[in-house]
Amino acid sequence: MRRDALLALCLFALGLLVSHWTRERSFEGRLNSDEPEWIAISILHWRQLALGEPPAGAELDTVDSRRESEWAQGVQRTTFGYMNPCLPKLLWGAVLHARGFREASPLAFQTFNRAQPNAGKAAQQALLPAEGTARAVVVSASVASAVLLFFVARGLARGLAGWCAATLAYGSWFATPLVQNTAGYLRTDHFMLPMCLAGLLLALARPKVTWGWGAALGLLCGLAVSSKLNGGLLCLATAAWALLALARDRTRARHVLGSVALAAAVSWIVFVALNPRLWDGALDGVRDILARWDKLLVYFQDELAPRTNVAVARTLPERAALFARALPRSVPGGGVGVALAALGAVVLGVRSCRGSEVDRARAAAVFVAVFIAGTLAWLPIDWERFYLTATPALILLAVLPFGALVERLATSAPNS
Repeated sequence: MRRDALLALCLFALGLLVSHWTRERSFEGRLNSDEPEWIAISILHWRQLALGEPPAGAELDTVDSRRESEWAQGVQRTTFGYMNPCLPKLLWGAVLHARGFREASPLAFQTFNRAQPNAGKAAQQALLPAEGTARAVVVSASVASAVLLFFVARGLARGLAGWCAATLAYGSWFATPLVQNTAGYLRTDHFMLPMCLAGLLLALARPKVTWGWGAALGLLCGLAVSSKLNGGLLCLATAAWALLALARDRTRARHVLGSVALAAAVSWIVFVALNPRLWDGALDGVRDILARWDKLLVYFQDELAPRTNVAVARTLPERAALFARALPRSVPGGGVGVALAALGAVVLGVRSCRGSEVDRARAAAVFVAVFIAGTLAWLPIDWERFYLTATPALILLAVLPFGALVERLATSAPNS
């Protein structure tokens, strides 16, 4: 355990250096689309929660837009406010506060600066000094995913094969164009992935369902959904892992179902605890959030996409076509990487049916299937970051053939 912890720290430090040289650098030194708003909402959300301040910008609300909950007033009612999960804003806000970035104007948000565009530009420009700190938080989250991918890949094979697959998975993360293009951008997409990969690592390490398994996965599920709503895919994977446990031993059905119920309860508690909008009515708040997202997605598809010449997907075949077009960017090596991932799916399928590591292979297969299918089924438009959710699963598939090859060579060497 200590060795793994030390190894993780070394990999994280190395990852920060690698990410510095591999990620897209054109974003840096300026504030791009939506980035000022993410900085501003993080500073103001932290001040409202940690310091008990009133919602910034509430005095600018019109009578028609005024809401009863203080967590739905002012900046909190913008797209960056309560409708978006709060954990990234808390992490950004805490780090920015600690670094001395403690002021932001509601005029940084388009909702409030339409009538005062010059004041809005000034409010956004005032946030530029915080850009480097906020970007470093996203980079750190991305590097955490690389470290967890290393340990997940190592857990899928034994001995040298596991170490080779782990090293390739770690390097592949930084070599993937989609990761390079998103790891330095101020968005919330990278915050969810470490929680999901930690969930997979737990499922690989402990295929037997216990109360501790349920509590730990419930915590990770709650943190994943509190980072981005599509973190709910980890909840689906957890349910599927429980079904695998039932298939292995039906005599433990009551215990397994109890552990899953515990996971669901813990994840719900964590999600509600991290979103103050839900404190005075969780179910109504969730319905409100989902309704806001439905409305926003319609805006993306019907108004924003046509203006920006971005492809829209409304049917499953259209989503599948978009996903297929994005595959070469989602793994290193382009078409070669896609072919390796397809071969890796075959390897994982075979291992899920026979061999000494069936349980681990099936747990990984569940994760891969849920995250690839879930990403594909949801795609609304052709935005690069929307594909990121499936990237860890695709990288794992792409490195599996190398691990299998090393395993085969290792077993055949004594006989040669």
